[in-house]
Amino acid sequence: MIKSQEIEKASDVLKSLEELTTRAKTMASNLAYAASKAREAGSLSTRVFDDVLDLVDQTGRAASDMSRIIRVVKMEVGKLYKLSRHGEIELEKNRELIEKIERSLESVLGESQRVLYIMKKLKSVSADNKLIS
Repeated sequence: MIKSQEIEKASDVLKSLEELTTRAKTMASNLAYAASKAREAGSLSTRVFDDVLDLVDQTGRAASDMSRIIRVVKMEVGKLYKLSRHGEIELEKNRELIEKIERSLESVLGESQRVLYIMKKLKSVSADNKLIS
């Protein structure tokens, strides 16, 4: 039997990753706006502007991929629950399902690392070009 605390911890991690995804999208959007304004003012080269837009696009794709994987994990976790004959919710151990969830979580980890890497690049580009203070 899987412990409900483990499921709760996994749910907390997924929630944190969803928040990271939202922050990444917001940060990318804000930097794209700042880069656009700086480009209009003539204080940002076309190359740097294109780099920022490319990173914003990468962030959006990575965040969308991560969101999709998180939804799949949540659906799979939901399949671990069953209703006992006494009407109580129980968790059942299903090796195949657990392995599928573990693979999905590994994908989430990979995507979250990709998002963090892109966010670092965005921050670096924006700081170097004074798009953020």
